[in-house]
Amino acid sequence: MTNIYKIPMNKLVLAALLIFIAVVSAVVAWSFNSGLTWTGICLIVVAGPLSCLYWYMLYVNPKRASITVADEGILLSAPPFASAVIPWASVEKAFAAKLTDPKFKISKTKKIMSFGKYRSGIAELENGSEAVIVTNQTDILCIQTEGRYYLLGPAMVELFTQDVEKIMQQKTG
Repeated sequence: MTNIYKIPMNKLVLAALLIFIAVVSAVVAWSFNSGLTWTGICLIVVAGPLSCLYWYMLYVNPKRASITVADEGILLSAPPFASAVIPWASVEKAFAAKLTDPKFKISKTKKIMSFGKYRSGIAELENGSEAVIVTNQTDILCIQTEGRYYLLGPAMVELFTQDVEKIMQQKTG
């Protein structure tokens, strides 16, 4: 059994980015019509590359993020900051939680991308443990291993939780 769960960016964020790009394009068109050539050139030189960068950060990277649940373990792939292989033998505990729980309060970020509710990366928690966070919501499944937490919240977190619980029961039962 292998199931893949995606962690996409919120569609409202993507819509807002597209609206922003459209507004910048309209301003560029207006500046060319009014004779402000250098303003238009500056907008193209600055807004074009920044739009491409943000599109990559807010659409492409989250679209590639996935959590694969297999009989061997969990494969986490959330480029560029989070990737891990979690064998079932290393899992001490798995439980449903909320990212807003004080237990998961972040004291220091190591490398993380955070935009709206989307989080992807590695951080240090208040209790000194390291946490790999990949989620687009506050409801998560916490997978605890020795010294590290995996705070995972794919789009279908309920199905993900059921799959993990089912396999963990098979491994322990």
